[in-house]
Amino acid sequence: MKFVADGMLGKLARWLRLAGHDVTYIGDLRVPASEQDDVLLELAKLERRVLLTCDLVLHRRAKRVGIRSAYVESNDVVGQLVEVSKRCGRRIRIEPENSRCPMCNGQLKLAGKSEVKDIVPATVLKAQREFWRCGNCGKIYWHGTHWKTILEMASRYNRMVG
Repeated sequence: MKFVADGMLGKLARWLRLAGHDVTYIGDLRVPASEQDDVLLELAKLERRVLLTCDLVLHRRAKRVGIRSAYVESNDVVGQLVEVSKRCGRRIRIEPENSRCPMCNGQLKLAGKSEVKDIVPATVLKAQREFWRCGNCGKIYWHGTHWKTILEMASRYNRMVG
């Protein structure tokens, strides 16, 4: 699915990107605060994105003009993922093969060790077998110590969704 997220949902945007969803995050766009609501609505409409917002007034405004919108109430990212999946009728799956760059939303592609040998630390190169590179910003990802946290969050989400 394609989403556009308001400025209060940066962490949710990153997690949805990890789950392979195309998410435009207003915080990445450097839009003045006074113009953000209009930009969010315009992007949602033009690019057929679901608006994700914690602003009830913005949510209602979107609904009035026929834009799909999900009002997010939880402050916890796992709770937010549950809300989004329920409101959009789609289960969220976090799998590295389908992930997008959590930082810039670019597509991740499998990268060989030879491609990353001069970029990642030698200990990481030796310890890891698989690497992914963002086609947009060039950032390299691997199953490091953070992967355990990602799996724990995914497990928590799965328990909550049922």
